[in-house]
Amino acid sequence: MRAAYEDDDDPREDWFRGLLNRILYLLVFLAVIILLVCWFLPLVREEQKEQSALQALKEQVAHERTTLNRQSKKLNLLQNDRGYIEMLARDKLDLMKPGETIFRLEPMQDDK
Repeated sequence: MRAAYEDDDDPREDWFRGLLNRILYLLVFLAVIILLVCWFLPLVREEQKEQSALQALKEQVAHERTTLNRQSKKLNLLQNDRGYIEMLARDKLDLMKPGETIFRLEPMQDDK
């Protein structure tokens, strides 16, 4: 019976066990990497989505600032410039001063 167990020190088996151990370590390493990717990938996607939402909000803020500046200028003109008020009133009521000629330009229409 003892002779059957004497083959345990065979160098070919040691080489094979070493190869299997290396493959096992590689598989464990790959499993850890896959778990980390699965864990962090949703976080990365969420951050990208939040960055695009933030960019859209920044663009909206810039647009609203432009609108605010335009409206502030109009308000300032309405409060302080009588000539501007007169021009708006004459344009809306389609009036003109004596001796004044008004030219109206119609937008071009595409005939397609």
